[in-house]
Amino acid sequence: MLPSLLRKAIGDAGFDLTFGTENEWERIGVSGLHATVWLAPSHRGALLAVAERAVLREFTPMAWSDVPPPKTAAGVIHCHTPAECYETLRRIRVLFAQLPPQPERRFADRLAAIAATEVDAIVRQRVGQGLFREMLMDYWDGKCAVTGLAMPQLLRASHTKPWKDATDRERLDVYNGFLLAVHLDALFDAGFMTFGPEGDAQFSKQLSDEARGQLVATGTQLRLGRIADGHAPYLEYHREHVFKST
Repeated sequence: MLPSLLRKAIGDAGFDLTFGTENEWERIGVSGLHATVWLAPSHRGALLAVAERAVLREFTPMAWSDVPPPKTAAGVIHCHTPAECYETLRRIRVLFAQLPPQPERRFADRLAAIAATEVDAIVRQRVGQGLFREMLMDYWDGKCAVTGLAMPQLLRASHTKPWKDATDRERLDVYNGFLLAVHLDALFDAGFMTFGPEGDAQFSKQLSDEARGQLVATGTQLRLGRIADGHAPYLEYHREHVFKST
């Protein structure tokens, strides 16, 4: 019989199945996942036996255990407290979900759930965004519109009026976006940064000073390298509907 604190740790970590006991070990699992863990109480904590070596590599297994492990176990992890047991089990559950063939099954399930019309829309979006990126690469001469960074691998084609809100013409309008370094693209896309009428960067109050300092060097003034009349209506839309102004 497991202590109540260990039983709570098991449930809180997402393990909802039990498969009986083997010597002093109780075998537990997670619905939808084939991998299992054996657990045995040890002093105030617990011993966790794992069969999957790929999971065990994430931890420091015991060199030996005074409780003989199950025959199919690859190693044993010692957790000194119920809290440590919870954290370890939670991490094991996350790792279980990444083991083949789980990702492939999840991918197949999601594809099966997409209707044919949605597939067509996704393909259209991917092709359209690829073309939009090519246009921005040409327009901005392969450089970030703000920093001048010239590494294509670190540049993103960022729509000013989001794809989902734009018409087909607007989606492929070279003025409806900027070529931005990845961190600036993330800020712009999420509405934590916008640009004023003269091209000066403005940051949302929802972006903490600490986060801003980690992304943009303190005291740095960011501006678009150039701004054309065609950018104006899209930037106005971004400031009104995307930017997190408050």
